[in-house]
Order: sequence, then C-alpha cells, then structure tokens
Amino acid sequence: MEVLEQGRPDESAVSSRRPLLIAISAVVEAIIIAVTGIAGYRWWSEQQSRPEALEVLSVQVLAQTGVAIADGGSGWPGGLGTPVGALAPAAQVRVSVAGDPQRSTQLAAIPPGPGVHVSPFAPILVPAAQTGAIDLTVSPSDCLMAEATPKELLVTAEGEVVSLSTAAADSLASLMVDLCAEGGSAPSLALSSALIDTFFRDRTLVFTVDVQSDADRVVLTPLDGTAVRGLGAQDLAGSGQTQSVRLRWLVSPGEMTPNTSLTGRVQAYTVVNGIAYPWIVVMPAPRDLEVRTSMGLTPLRNDGVDLAEVAPRPN
Repeated sequence: MEVLEQGRPDESAVSSRRPLLIAISAVVEAIIIAVTGIAGYRWWSEQQSRPEALEVLSVQVLAQTGVAIADGGSGWPGGLGTPVGALAPAAQVRVSVAGDPQRSTQLAAIPPGPGVHVSPFAPILVPAAQTGAIDLTVSPSDCLMAEATPKELLVTAEGEVVSLSTAAADSLASLMVDLCAEGGSAPSLALSSALIDTFFRDRTLVFTVDVQSDADRVVLTPLDGTAVRGLGAQDLAGSGQTQSVRLRWLVSPGEMTPNTSLTGRVQAYTVVNGIAYPWIVVMPAPRDLEVRTSMGLTPLRNDGVDLAEVAPRPN
C-alpha cells in the first residue's frame, strides 16, 4: 500500500500572506472603533440635548400690543381691570419650554398675580424630553416692580409653577421695563390725613390723599389687605395739578392682633394716550391714627377692642 506523506506548508507562502492579514485585521478594528465612536457621539449628543428639567429656556418678543384686563384679573385682591376706554401695555412673546425628562406635561397660563399678567390660553401639551414653543400675551402687573426677577409665566395641570432660566427671566424683566417706559413715573399720592370712621358696627379706614400726575387720567382703587377690604374707586381727569380724594377701606377687627399695623394699598392706573399703566402704592396708616365716633375723636387702641365695641349695636 502506498503511503502519501503530507508535507508541511510552504513557509514562504505563509510569510507572504501575513502582512495582508494584519492589514485586514487593522482595517476591521478601525471600522469597529469608528462605528462605536460615532454611536457614542450620537448618544452623548442626544443626552446633551435632552432637557434636564421642566423650564422656560427663552423669551422672544414678537410684537407689542395692548390688552384689556377684566375686573378681578389684575392679580391684586379687590383690584380692578383696565379702566374703561383704555388698554394695558402688553407684548406677544414666544417662549421656548424644555419638557419634563420623564413625562409629558400640560401647561397653562399662571393665574393672575402680582408679577406678570399672562392672558389665558387653552392648555398645551409639551412631550416628555422635548422642547416646545408657546405663544403668550404678557402685561406688567406693577410698573414699580418691572425690573424685579424672576417672573412666573406658566403652571402645570397639577399647579406646579414652571421655573424660568436666568436668560429668560432677564429677557422678561427687560420687556416689562420697556412696556412701562411710556407711562412715565408713578402718580404721587401724599397722605394728608387719616382716621377710622364708625357707623354702627362698621369701621372704615379713611385716607385723604393729595394726588398729582401728568397722565391724561388717574384711576385709584383701594386694595384688600390684612384686616382691611378696599371700597370703591376714584377716577380723576389728569390736569397736572394736585387733587384731593378720599380712599376707604372697611376694617375687619376680627383679623387684627396687637401687632397689626393698618396699611392702605392702592392700585393706581395712569392712562397715557389710551394705555393704562399699573402702579401699586403702599401707604401705612400713621401711628397717631384716631377713631371718630359720635362722641368725637379718640386715639386708636392697639388691641383692636375699640374698633369692635365703640359703636352701639344696631337694633
């Protein structure tokens, strides 16, 4: 029987293929590294672009306009809306909102408050981990506080206030300053006298105030506060001259404590060229405040008892 002897491979042939195999292996490794790197970069980029929290990122002004605010919608307890025949200074803005990373969120306008007035709109859904744009109409609630930051614009369906980024808050504050600029300065309200008037069991805080403004018209509304409820309003034609008016608040003795200091807060609209600029003026009652009864004037006691008992009960 013939036995065939298998010879060893030609070492010269193996040596000639080795560089080719090394080159192919290097190319494959380079491709794997490149693919992994690209995938990693894409993943990192996606993570970087994903919102970290629900937040207003920016505020872009689209146009300036005017808006009518209804009574009770100014954000101040007992406050009035824009005077008849006038509009509040306002702007249409587009806000960029970073969605919640975990869930879709329904957003609506913040309820009326002492910051910025946001006109109501139908709730808008911002998908999870995405950025959306919402168009709003905003107006200042108090031109004296126009530069204050931050402001609030949006609220979730659960009542959570959406925070503003530093850039968005700064843009909004700058916008409020611009909207109030044409209104000039706040009206001057100088307290000339104050007393508490009594009628049966009603106690009324009465301020006599000297008003001066260069506006076309001034509308003054006493606002609700601690132990007081604003009564009525005063609508004055602008003359540039000092005018004297009486502002009244109903006092609630049951809400008073020995440390309660009566304070009159006034919502003042100055109307210039049909635009009503809002100002909130605070006037503390003087320490020597007196109570007027049928027996004359008496000093106010600090425990509030005289407010509740000085007048006879009605039959």
